[in-house]
Amino acid sequence: MRCYTPRHFRIEELVPPQMAAHPRAAVRRNLLMLFDMDALRTLDLLRRRYGPVTVNTWHAGGNRTLSGWRPWDCATGAALSQHKYGRAFDCLFRDATPQEVRHDLLLRPDDEEFRAIRRIEAFEGMNWFHFDTGNHDRQGHGIAVVRGNTH
Repeated sequence: MRCYTPRHFRIEELVPPQMAAHPRAAVRRNLLMLFDMDALRTLDLLRRRYGPVTVNTWHAGGNRTLSGWRPWDCATGAALSQHKYGRAFDCLFRDATPQEVRHDLLLRPDDEEFRAIRRIEAFEGMNWFHFDTGNHDRQGHGIAVVRGNTH
């Protein structure tokens, strides 16, 4: 199997606990196939630009379990959330605020770190940076900014 393997993230940081603990070893080995390569690359590029990035924290005793891939029967977010397709991440940055990252993206959308991002979320009280690489015509319509909790 040849797929993109993130340099800065373990699979436990990207999937909920039930997936990482799957009883079949073959499934655990192939979990990266759940993800869009552009989304994984973007995650690594954001880490390189902004420093440490957190997605899920359950593996370290934290409570974030659904900030990466989400199962189809998950009630969190929209019914057709890009998280369920492996094309979205909710990121926390140690050295930058979500507002700073959104500002940088909208100011310089063609920077390498941002090229694959097609949609972001920006709503009141949001303390994470949501991005996705879903089906949106970025060339014709720019980066979509969702201003409500619909992910």
